[in-house]
Amino acid sequence: PGPATEGRPMPDHGLQCLGEGPTVSMSRATSRGVTVVTIWASWCRPCRSEAPLIANAYRRYHDRVHFLGIDYAESDASEAISFAGDAGLTFPHLQDPDSTIQGAWQISGVPVTFIVRDGTIVTRHSGQWRSQRELDSAIDKVIKRTP
Repeated sequence: PGPATEGRPMPDHGLQCLGEGPTVSMSRATSRGVTVVTIWASWCRPCRSEAPLIANAYRRYHDRVHFLGIDYAESDASEAISFAGDAGLTFPHLQDPDSTIQGAWQISGVPVTFIVRDGTIVTRHSGQWRSQRELDSAIDKVIKRTP
């Protein structure tokens, strides 16, 4: 498995559900259809600025697109759960308190968004989305692309 870049398979990491819950295989979770994977942390200012855009995209696309959040490099799950709830990020979230995805996923900072189709990374966006239009356009391109 190579780096988490466009055209490559989603790296297979097992991450635990945020708070409590089972470990989820990322390659399995992103293997069917279109999945938006957003990597964030409650302590990250750009993540806080971006959260309303992600929440709006989820409301708009949830019937066609899977959404999955990863709380990154944050030891206090309660802070993350509180932030996600306040921000309206009501889709499932996993946690990576020890930054285990950092190397394979080439994470140098958050937020990072992956848009995955049938297990393959189609879009990798580092940094926050600048506008709702920019985020929605990226999702639309992946939805409309034929496999």
